Parts: sequence; structure tokens; C-alpha cells
Amino acid sequence: MYFSQFIGVDISKDTLDAAIYPAKDKKMDFLHFDNTSKGLCEMLAWLKRRGIKSSEMVICAEHTGVYTNPLIAFAEKKGLALSLNSPLDIKHSMGIARGKNDAVDAGRIAEYAHRHQDKLKLYEKPSETIIKLQYLLTERRLYMRQRTALLNINSAMGKYETAEARSRNESAIHHIEKMVKKVEGQMTAIINDDPEIKRNFDLISSVKGIGLINAINTVVYTNNFKSFETPRRYACYIGVAPFDYTSGISVKGKTQVSKICRTQQKAELSMAARSAIIHDPGLRRYYQRKMKEKGGGKEAHGVVLNAVKFKLILRMFAVVRSGEPYKVLNY
Repeated sequence: MYFSQFIGVDISKDTLDAAIYPAKDKKMDFLHFDNTSKGLCEMLAWLKRRGIKSSEMVICAEHTGVYTNPLIAFAEKKGLALSLNSPLDIKHSMGIARGKNDAVDAGRIAEYAHRHQDKLKLYEKPSETIIKLQYLLTERRLYMRQRTALLNINSAMGKYETAEARSRNESAIHHIEKMVKKVEGQMTAIINDDPEIKRNFDLISSVKGIGLINAINTVVYTNNFKSFETPRRYACYIGVAPFDYTSGISVKGKTQVSKICRTQQKAELSMAARSAIIHDPGLRRYYQRKMKEKGGGKEAHGVVLNAVKFKLILRMFAVVRSGEPYKVLNY
């Protein structure tokens, strides 16, 4: 689809800044407004006064989590083309940027959209099931952090902890664990009510090591396997795919994974990899062989465990493509 006007929007919790590119007379046009439905209507009226038709423009913004939701809902309601992009991609495209200003950032985002218009991907809203699961994953994650904090208190207090304090702490931990079970039960019920998601959830759950949370993570963050064409791209997104670091004959760095990743999902996949090494004979032998090849040790363990995580991603994508559950081969 061809667009002649590019609207950059810089998003914050309470306000938005918009800019138009290309700008008339080479002078950028900015608008500052509230991050509400009323504010977004002001933006649309502002664009119309400048002769910009909805069919000729695309709105480009950084994906900033829940703060982006009003813009997403407004664009869907009004039928506006919207492209949400990685903040890191936009930042790197700016080159050396001095200072920080929301209005100027909006202009840079608009310019980014114009320069990369051939690569812009229009936003497609995930299904209601995916959105519900994403929010429930966030809720569960908060409970788990609270549980970890309470367990750390138990460990830190040691001999100075009173019986009453320990009782309160254990009661709080027990309550949080009950809440976690309720959230997991609700997620399972939501999945069971959606046949398309239930199919893929059951398939990837057949892979040894992939439990409830890793299966839901994968369904949510791949948008039920619609957002990533290959397992390699998803592995890169999670932070599992290794990259070379070489240049000419003088720069010969180690092949390693990028620190730009989904750290929470990567950590949870690490737990799946450890489980798979225990319960899948083939992966256990693979892990042992690779550890021996690399001389063992803590560093070798991290590298080989990462390779196991990549294999789990490959298997999840494979079973979804084939439509057949994974079968453990005992050889």
C-alpha cells in the first residue's frame, strides 16, 4: 500500500506528540495532546486542517506496551493505517542524536517511517484470546516476583526472625501460590475455549520440557505462530540465536547471543531446557556430547544449554507445521 504522508507519534503515559513528514516549507509541524480518545480526535482534526486524508497517511509509533493501547484502539475504530516499531530500531536509525525532546522525537519517528516505508509492517491486532493471555502472564509474573521477595526475606532474616514473622511470611507465600494457581487455571480455560489456539498449544506441549508457561509464552509472543515466519527469527527475538562477531582478519570475537532480547521469556525457556535434558534421552545425550566437546565447565554449560533452547524452538515450530505431536526417540 502506498502512503504519501507519514505521521510520527511519540508516546508517553499521559500525553502524545505528533509530527508530519514531509513537512511543508521544510519546517516540521508538531502537535502536543492528551493520550486519550479525545486527544486522538484532536490529532485527527489537526491533520484534516492540514489537508491530509486518512487514506493517504500511515501513523508510525514505538511499541511502548500499555501506553500504546489508546492509539491502537483509536486507529482500529477509525480505520487508520498504523505501524508499531521497535524503539531500538528507530533509535539506531537516528544516528547520533543530541538531547531529548518529545516533539523532536515525533519528527524523527515520522522521518523513520518515510525512509523505511518499504519495510513498514502494518499493525494487526492480536485476537482477544492472545490479549487476555498476555495480561494474565503479566499478572502471574508479578505474583511470582512477590513470592521470590518473600522467600528472600525468609533467607535473609535467619536467626533474628520471630515465629510470628515467619508465620505471616509463610501465610503470604501460601496466598500468592493460590493466586498463581487461579491465574493458571484461568489461562487454561481461555485456551480451551479457542480451538485454533488449543490446537497449537497441545502440539507444542507435546515437546519434552515445554510446560504450561513456556507453551503459553510461545503462543502469545508468536501471535499463535503468525508473527514469525521461521523458528530462527523467533529465536533471535527471544535471544537464543547466536551471531558471529568478526571483521576482516583482525576482529575475531566469539560467536554469541545478543543481549537485546526478551529476558523473561529466555529465562523461562532455560528452565524448559533443563527439564528437557532430564526427561528427553536424545537431548540428554546431545547435551553430554556437546559438554564433552567444549571441555565442560560453567561457560560450556551456558553455550550448550542455549543450543538446547534453540532445539526446543525448532521442535515447537516443527510440530505446528506438521500438525503432529512430538514423539521422543529413544536412541
